[in-house]
Amino acid sequence: MKTSILVFLFLTFGFIHAQDVIQIHTVDSVKTHSQIFSLSPISKKVDQVNGLVFGLGHINNKNIERQTINGINIEVNPAPVAGALYAFMLLMHIDDVIKNNKIKVIKNSDEDYKIRNVNYTPDLKLNGLNLSSGCFFTTTSMNGLNISAGNKFNDFNGLSVTVLGTIAGHQNGFSIGVYNANNDLIGSTIGVYNQSYELKGLHLGVFNQAQINKGLQIGIFNKSNSTGFQLGLWNVNNKRSMPFLNW
Repeated sequence: MKTSILVFLFLTFGFIHAQDVIQIHTVDSVKTHSQIFSLSPISKKVDQVNGLVFGLGHINNKNIERQTINGINIEVNPAPVAGALYAFMLLMHIDDVIKNNKIKVIKNSDEDYKIRNVNYTPDLKLNGLNLSSGCFFTTTSMNGLNISAGNKFNDFNGLSVTVLGTIAGHQNGFSIGVYNANNDLIGSTIGVYNQSYELKGLHLGVFNQAQINKGLQIGIFNKSNSTGFQLGLWNVNNKRSMPFLNW
């Protein structure tokens, strides 16, 4: 009888212990560090935010490649203040800047059309809406609507409305701003100056420039190092220079 009781207790506690081990192992293997709300910069321990992120902006960290925002990202970004301060300091010492810097000749080579330092990981992923007074402090790929002073993306899919402009490695969609630049564009950019390494959509602006034009450029001055349709006061490609219409 005693032997039977001991065997029963051993099996019971052994089963409970084994069950606890399995539960802990399951939690550790999944590692679901997600939440509905987070301040930014996001903690390194958080992998995903499904809801709202509010704060000063995002910075690079060792967990950034696993961090994703699904929802709304709102930033009271200090970048414009820092930029205004830098411009003010530059104006205060403009004479010294002119004296100490030589005017460089701008070479119009193949590499001049490419946006550098955008096609790399790790990067923050944002799916949804971004409202910011500045720009991201880390590499970001985004799907959705961006409304900010200006921003730079690794990959951007959606609509970007900015004051200064949008810079992207790969862009699918639309961007509106003073300056828009990308390595390849499927969509449209509207601004004062638009630049693409490979254009597969529409440039609409004052000055449009592309290395490879497979779309349409409409502006005052259009330039392409390949053929492609151009409508403007003056149009230049690798074959001819013409007013009004070029191809």
